[in-house]
Amino acid sequence: MEETLKQTILYLRDVLKLSFYQIQDRTGISRKRASHIYRGCFRERKKRVFLLDPYRSLIGEWFKEHPTLKAQQVHGWLTTRGVKISYPAVVKYTRGFRKKVAKAYHHLTFAPGEEAQVDWCFICHPQLGKLYCFVFILSYSRYLFAHLFARSSFEFFIEGHLMAFSFLRGIPYGTRYDNLASVVLKRRREVQYNPRFLEFSRHYNLQIRLCNPGAGNEKGRVERVIRTLRETFFNTMERYSSFKALNHALHEWVDNKNHTIHRATERKPAELLQEEKLRPLPEIPWNNVLIHPPVKATKTAMMIFDTNAYSVPDYLVGKPLSIHATPETVLIYDGAKQVASHPRSFD
Repeated sequence: MEETLKQTILYLRDVLKLSFYQIQDRTGISRKRASHIYRGCFRERKKRVFLLDPYRSLIGEWFKEHPTLKAQQVHGWLTTRGVKISYPAVVKYTRGFRKKVAKAYHHLTFAPGEEAQVDWCFICHPQLGKLYCFVFILSYSRYLFAHLFARSSFEFFIEGHLMAFSFLRGIPYGTRYDNLASVVLKRRREVQYNPRFLEFSRHYNLQIRLCNPGAGNEKGRVERVIRTLRETFFNTMERYSSFKALNHALHEWVDNKNHTIHRATERKPAELLQEEKLRPLPEIPWNNVLIHPPVKATKTAMMIFDTNAYSVPDYLVGKPLSIHATPETVLIYDGAKQVASHPRSFD
């Protein structure tokens, strides 16, 4: 009925050139209503655009994590990201967030440089055995980094971050995880973070963002790319018989992915990377060494670490020695003195 009336008024006005008084006599509706309907057909309702609209999802995430957040704190966090906005404008914009703290955002958008999503992908190679793929993707540009490791323990998790930061030549403001043991020790009423990861995050001024339980969509970007990896690259991994060749092929796959138009953005991640506002790397990089408590060398002058044996000089038999482990090397110390160095073994 409403559509019929609208088309009738349009016809009487545009084709027959009747006035609104004449349309009133013809249709029986008031001239004011006829005028309102007619003008409503052509009026372009100007959508209100706010300076903070690109940061809406980010602000919503802040309020979800900190329901009692003040506008002053939001203003401070925004200005550190280079957003030029007045405090009164932030107060007005965040009013709705304070009223609707529990609102869920299903379609997530991210500001440039704001966040990366991180996860492990576990695979089983026919010759090399179980391998662990570290996957790191920038949420805005979908620019991807991935690397295979022989383990998924803490030092390899950190090494993946360091390699990703170096690859990107910058650092996002925050990284999103699910309940990875390298990040979270316990998650009950209060989250208990891994203190070693907190120390790493402080070094890079990196905000830790955890997915809510059962909210897989919150890190949907990394989960989708892992699914793609499983369906494509890892289906052909038996072609590569060495760890080095497999990683080289993976890096080529990632490079091709970064230079292919993404279906959601309709742009190449490598192009969008130029818009990412990543923070510079610190002058002093993180020293990725895990120091293990001293244990005694065996009677055969060996130190057992991660199910593998590493030799030390005979005179150190029975003496407590400490192991300093990196992803590539095992260093053995007698107090402050290094007494042995070995490539790390994963047999």
